[in-house]
Amino acid sequence: MGNYRQYANLITAPEVIAQAFTNENTDDYLISDDVVVITELTHLKPVLSLKFYEELKLENNNGTLTPDNLILMTYYLKPALAWLVRFEVVNEIQNNSTSAGVVTNIDEFATALQPNQLSDYVQDTYRKAKVMLNDMIEFLRHSDQAGLYPTYKENNKLGNSTWKNHGIIMYDSATDYCASLKGYGSERYNPLCQTC
Repeated sequence: MGNYRQYANLITAPEVIAQAFTNENTDDYLISDDVVVITELTHLKPVLSLKFYEELKLENNNGTLTPDNLILMTYYLKPALAWLVRFEVVNEIQNNSTSAGVVTNIDEFATALQPNQLSDYVQDTYRKAKVMLNDMIEFLRHSDQAGLYPTYKENNKLGNSTWKNHGIIMYDSATDYCASLKGYGSERYNPLCQTC
């Protein structure tokens, strides 16, 4: 395994703001490089496989994306990554850790969301991110792309994920969830399930 951490992130803070934020005047310093790295490692690397992830990182860093990888990055990966970064950064934008402790950011023309409103906002952001990520996965798995992404390893399990089912936060893989609950009708609430 090469040192892929030395390469530029697959998306920049201004790109995240342009694609996934309502207010394009959002300060891009709120989206640190570390949050983007955490998002890539948490949500992309397990889906793409290490080899394909490293390939994209190297080509993106060097400005040598193949035409196929450029299509993937432009239309699928970056839009998905933008929403995933927004999901990961919401708490940091809402709250700040200071020497006085954790405080809520409020300017003079705004009001802080109630906890249930913030939870709804975070869950909606996550839902949108997963829609975009699943669209990217479907693109990669489609027969039209056969042979175009040789280092991409199709994963049957997308890794451990969370979703809300009847108000209960569930922790499991999409594959296990679908297989274990067949016949109960609850699998349709898992946004990651590819076969439900």
